[in-house]
Amino acid sequence: MLHRTDSPPPDKTVAPVAPLDELRRRIAAIERPAPAFQESHGTGTPALPWTFDLAPLDQALPPEGLAVGGLHETTGGEHRDEPAALAFILAMLRRLERRDGRDTILLCQSDAARRRFGRAYGHGLAAIGLDPDKTLIADIRRDQDVLWAVEEGLTSGALAAVVADLDTAPFTATRRLSLAARESATPALLVRADGLGPSSAAMTRWRVSTLPGTPDTTDQRAPGLPRWRLELVRCRGGRPATFTMEWNRETGDFRLVAALADRPAAPVSGERGPVVDRAIRRTG
Repeated sequence: MLHRTDSPPPDKTVAPVAPLDELRRRIAAIERPAPAFQESHGTGTPALPWTFDLAPLDQALPPEGLAVGGLHETTGGEHRDEPAALAFILAMLRRLERRDGRDTILLCQSDAARRRFGRAYGHGLAAIGLDPDKTLIADIRRDQDVLWAVEEGLTSGALAAVVADLDTAPFTATRRLSLAARESATPALLVRADGLGPSSAAMTRWRVSTLPGTPDTTDQRAPGLPRWRLELVRCRGGRPATFTMEWNRETGDFRLVAALADRPAAPVSGERGPVVDRAIRRTG
């Protein structure tokens, strides 16, 4: 027999939805590198916040910046842009300031990567602002062996960062590298020639395209600062974004520049600039 009750109906009020920024902070906290390695090795915070020191770009990243214990990937906008993708990765790495005394970088290149654009070398690393004496360069034949070397370098816990230049990486491999980077608080930086097509466990994915830059201030015929179109394709805890950037080799700083129209670089006349003329007159 049914009995009537006077109890009020259940409350169907929907809980308020958290603002998007609050959700991003929660996700970033969940995905923050595990502290197990730091605690077991007594290193505390492994590095200062890893950012670009440029508000519009840093605002697209998680609140704490790039994950030191994370996998980050980049590719060229076109085939010719692959060297720029590697230069961008190394420029990012130049901004990493570790507190745990680790200062050696492992750079792995596959045979295919070396055949496309040449082998990384000391003078090039020094021009970017990295110490060649603290960079281990490994020439490795196959992509799968490059991925193995990267994982071994991460799990050693002795390196400041591990960089790889290769064709592609399957999702399973990127998942393993992501976990190894998290446990060791060591960034894994991959330059991929596959256009970031396959899925990946990377925390950030970037696409880099070269743009015509301004001439050198002392010689109008010489190239100026590198200028790139950066696409942040994916960012856990952040948001996708696109920027036109200029990078200063001397200081390691990034800055925003006005967007360029789709046009070739303006031709430069063969005449010497006034600064060069004055320098020639001074030297006789």
